[in-house]
Amino acid sequence: MQQGRSHQLKLEWGGATRRILVHDPPGAPGAELPLVLALHGTGGTGRLMAAFSGLSRLADERGFRVAYPQALGEPGTEDPSRGAAWNVGPGLSRPGHPEVDDVAFLTAVVDLVGRRASVDPRRVFVAGFSNGARMAYRLALEASWVAAIAAVAGAPVLGPAPARPVPTLSFHGTEDRHIPYGGGVGPRGRPIPAPPALEGMARWAALMGCSEGPMREILEAHTLDLWSGGCEVGLWTVQGMGHAWPGGRRYAPDADLPVKDLSASHLIWAFFEAHPLEAP
Repeated sequence: MQQGRSHQLKLEWGGATRRILVHDPPGAPGAELPLVLALHGTGGTGRLMAAFSGLSRLADERGFRVAYPQALGEPGTEDPSRGAAWNVGPGLSRPGHPEVDDVAFLTAVVDLVGRRASVDPRRVFVAGFSNGARMAYRLALEASWVAAIAAVAGAPVLGPAPARPVPTLSFHGTEDRHIPYGGGVGPRGRPIPAPPALEGMARWAALMGCSEGPMREILEAHTLDLWSGGCEVGLWTVQGMGHAWPGGRRYAPDADLPVKDLSASHLIWAFFEAHPLEAP
């Protein structure tokens, strides 16, 4: 398979130089392609997100662009007081940068990528891991350009209903020690309690206007709960997995192992393909 090309962009924002790793599939120059904004977790980087998710390899196969922006803070540490993190809200951001408007920054990232390469405005999606998953939820509530989101190992961020429902696909491991599947505070996570995964997604589905569900499907060990009627919201319960990206790689040598019998990236892209923004 022919490989695409990755390159770095820089964006001066809020007095800081912010970096974005962009991956273009082969034959992409000039083509109007979908864009996936991929958001790393606490202490992560764009390159790390690309490496453990496999989204760039999938982009080469399926023909979409991926942008991996970098949050403020230190890469390489999951310490919430220092690690690079998105400003999701109180207690969920990098304490040294509480004033940063990452919704506006990520909107500027989409604009910058669109100026450098043609992006289909009806097919701009967000996929996030951990703190990046929480940021994906916030973008769904506040950014009108988001067509659909996917959240891996992150609890929903609730707030006022968005101007329109945003299709959502979520993945959560039953053995997650950062954001526990059963709710509460994880021994390796931030001291902010999360609701049980199924309860949190039911609240999110209600916020998105879903009127039906959940309907449960079983794929071997794992289950999909799906809400519908006005919007589509799904939760994959990944049995036996900790804080990881299903079908991907460990994000650190001591991190939890991902399951190999479920590919989050492939399921996410299939979901995104089915949910472009509706024409006005």
